[in-house]
Order: sequence, then structure tokens, then C-alpha cells
Amino acid sequence: MLKVLSRFCERGSTVRPRVGNALYSFRNLSSNKDNGIVKEQPVTREYTNPFAQNKPLAAENNRIVSASPVNLDERERRLKVLQLEVDIANQEGRRVPSLDFFNDEHWEHVLTLPTKSARMKYYGFLWQVEMKKQAKQRKKEEKAIATQERLDKLREERESNDHIIYGLGHVSMFLRIYDSTINNWMNHRLIRAMQFSPKLVLDCSYDEYMTKREAENAAKQLMLCFADNRSHDDPFDLHYCNVNLKTPCMQKLQRYIPTMLNTDFPMNVHQKCFTEIFPKENIVYLTPHCRTDLVEYNHDDVYVVGAMVDTVNNEPLSLAKAKRLGLRMARLPLDKYLQWGAGSGKSLTLNQMIKILLDLKQTGDWMTSLRHVPRRKLLDTQMEYDRTKKDLKKRANQFSVRLDSIMKDDGAASKPNLRSHKSNIEFNLSTWGSKRKHNQRS
Repeated sequence: MLKVLSRFCERGSTVRPRVGNALYSFRNLSSNKDNGIVKEQPVTREYTNPFAQNKPLAAENNRIVSASPVNLDERERRLKVLQLEVDIANQEGRRVPSLDFFNDEHWEHVLTLPTKSARMKYYGFLWQVEMKKQAKQRKKEEKAIATQERLDKLREERESNDHIIYGLGHVSMFLRIYDSTINNWMNHRLIRAMQFSPKLVLDCSYDEYMTKREAENAAKQLMLCFADNRSHDDPFDLHYCNVNLKTPCMQKLQRYIPTMLNTDFPMNVHQKCFTEIFPKENIVYLTPHCRTDLVEYNHDDVYVVGAMVDTVNNEPLSLAKAKRLGLRMARLPLDKYLQWGAGSGKSLTLNQMIKILLDLKQTGDWMTSLRHVPRRKLLDTQMEYDRTKKDLKKRANQFSVRLDSIMKDDGAASKPNLRSHKSNIEFNLSTWGSKRKHNQRS
């Protein structure tokens, strides 16, 4: 076999083994390792386009050598055949686009396809693209016609009507309010609150004690605090203190409010501590870990809320910071006005705290302010009464005792008594327990 290969190499010819026998020859040659025969690799076929010669073949002496004129003629002939194929398939009603839809890029790709089935699949794809463009153009024309008809009809109605027509597009006594107008109005209200309203501080110095998920939740709650405060009738002068812009919480907050650092945006962001901005004798730190309840709202005090989500870390960090700074502390009187359900935590979100303080500042009523506490955390008295009544009835049925007089149930009289005993039966102690024997004797 080596002699045959050497003869072919001397003649300058190439050996093209068939793909089907590649594995067979590879196995035979791999088994003859001791004879020193080189292993034969399987041959793969590559489909190329002999007619796509748009790129220069070589560059010699700064001159570009183009393709030979024979290949160009062959390419033109091949292209005309493919165009005729497309035209005939289009006339037969197949899913083939018209010749006007094809451009040079489409024809270049068609020339690279080796089989007719591959070309028909590509024609089908181009046909779908053409149909979508035609449908889009048709809808656009129909919409333009409908719009023109509507305008003509309105014009005719205006010409025939001698009275005043109120509404948008006609003579109106109301101004149209845009979203930008409402936004500017709310920002102006915040600017007015900076001058005359009480101060409220959000302490943003707890990032190191929160996980990444808690920091993202805290950023979302801080954004909601700003939104709820701005939408209120009498907002606070809100201050974000101890801000570090490199923390995950502040980076997330900047995504929610991209204009928070602009000079013309009504948002107070401070890197300083709140003790450097406001006097200490007026600061009251609101923390749930202290024992002093906030009785009434004082407009001269500056209330501070710790911006921390403590789902994992429940340590009294705000209490420790308030004691370290020597500040007054208070907590919301939740236990005095609310009845908490079993297993529900007493923690509130930052935006809920802001809503409670806003209503408390405006009304001074704790019951009105605490309506922002989620109902799922509170105890439903009616449900608890029904559950207790059901348990008592279940226990009483085990001892054949009625609870009508105890529970004062009005509907108990109409219910049948399933455990009522027979009435008007005399009890005889001598025959009790021996009724069966008496019947047998008689």
C-alpha cells in the first residue's frame, strides 16, 4: 500500500478516499502500530460558493488581482438560472417572493446554497418577510384612510353645527393637565415644605449591617418614602443623612431616582450626620426597642427614623446609636391602640412609618394614623370569637352540655338538639340496669 501511495505522489495526483470507508481504513491502520504506518484521518466535506468572488483574491505590487472573467461569466449564468427558478415558482403560486423583493445580499446567499431544498426553505423565509411588510403597509394605508374619513366627518359636523362644542380639540373652559404639570406642582410643594414644614430625617448609616437583599429592599422603601411624602397634602421636609453613595443601598436608590443628586431636584441628601445639621435638644430618635411611647406629635422636634431592613439582624442597633449620641428616644404606641395577632411581627416598613407620621402631624389622632398598619398583622376579633366559640362547642358536645345560655346565641333555638334526652320518663332504681332481664322473665 505504501508503494501505491508513493507512485501517486510522484505523479502529482491526489488521493481522495471515500467518506464511507474512512472509519474502516482508520481501524485497519490503527491496528498496525508495530509496522509504523501513519493513522489516516476521516475526511469532511465543505461546501463553498465558487461563484461568490466579491473579495479580492490577491494583492501584488499594490495592484488588486480580480477574479477571472471565466468565473464571472459562470456566475452570471448561474444567477440568471436562479432568477428564472424564482420567477417560475412565484408564478406557480408557491411561497416564493417576487423578483423585485430580492437584492444583492439575497442573491449572494442563494448562490452559496448547495441544494434546491435549501434554496426553497430560504425562499419561504423571504416570502414570510415580504408578507409581513405588505401587511404592515396595508394596515398603515387603512389607518390613514380611516383617519382621513374621521377628520372629514368632524369637519362636516363643525360646519353644520352652529352651537359651541366643549371638549378636547374644541372650545373648552378647562385646561388640559399633563403629567409633567403634576410633577412640577408636586416638586413645588416640596420646595415650599423645605421652608415651612417640620423636618424628618432618614438615617442611612446601617448599610454594613444589612445583606444585599435587605439593602435592595431598603432602597425601594426609601424611594417609596420620597413618593408618599411628595404626594401628601402637607409633606415633611425630608432629609437623607449619613449617605454613602458607594453602598449597594444608595446605588440602588440612584437607579430608582436618577435625578436625586441634581441641584434643582427637591431632595435633601447629606453625607453628614443629622447631629451636625440640627440641634441635639430637638432630635427624637424613633426606635422600637426603647420603652418610652410617643404620646403626641411635637412640631418643633426633628424625628429620626433608622433606614434599616432587619429581617435577619434583629439587634437593637438604633437604640445603641441613640444612646451613644445622647439623644431622646421614643416608639410608636402600637400595643396601646392595636391588638396584634398571634405569630405576627410588630415591625413596620419605612414607607409605612412615613405615612403614619404624616397623618399624625396632620390630624393628631393615633387611630387615624395607625390605619396604615397592615391588617394581616392585627387580630381579627370576630374571627377569634368564632374560633373560640367553635372550640367550646366541640368540647361541650363531648359532655352533652348546651352552650345556648353561655354564648347567648340567638340562632341556637332554631337548631335541633341532637343530644337531647327523653322527657317524662320515671327512673326506677330497682329496675335500672336489669331491663333486659325483666323482659326475659315476662
